[in-house]
Amino acid sequence: KQSYQRRVRGFSPEMKFLLFCALFAAASATSYTIFTHTSNVKHAETDNIYLKMLLEGSDSSVWTGYFDNPDHDDFIRGAQDKFVFTGLKEIGDIHCIRLEVGADDWWMFDRIIVYSNTHTFPAVFENRSGKGLSSDKGEGPKVMRLCLHDDGDISKRSANK
Repeated sequence: KQSYQRRVRGFSPEMKFLLFCALFAAASATSYTIFTHTSNVKHAETDNIYLKMLLEGSDSSVWTGYFDNPDHDDFIRGAQDKFVFTGLKEIGDIHCIRLEVGADDWWMFDRIIVYSNTHTFPAVFENRSGKGLSSDKGEGPKVMRLCLHDDGDISKRSANK
């Protein structure tokens, strides 16, 4: 304890405040772990889609970065991929997701599951539209918004059309 006090005593009040702010920001940042389940239909896979997501919550919303695991072939037909986004703001209970793609390749998914380090239960979004995503209008929509049912039953957390 004394060595810690000696180390802290040497800092200026401004440095102590900055250190406190940095520690508070790190402790209050939220991480989101997102699992995508690529469909098993023909040509569902892609590794060139430039997917990002807007997480919409009860308090606010936040954009993820692009979904890409370096040196890994993401979005393989019939596979599940895991993406972790750290240091994002807390948005409250997750109600909706807005998917947006930037490349003209086509990607079809069955479901997306969103976990937050600040909530016990995940938000599960099912693709019931039967549509894939693409920035090529002839292949599918560039943007898709999915929302949870409002009945409060977490076992039924899925997407509205």
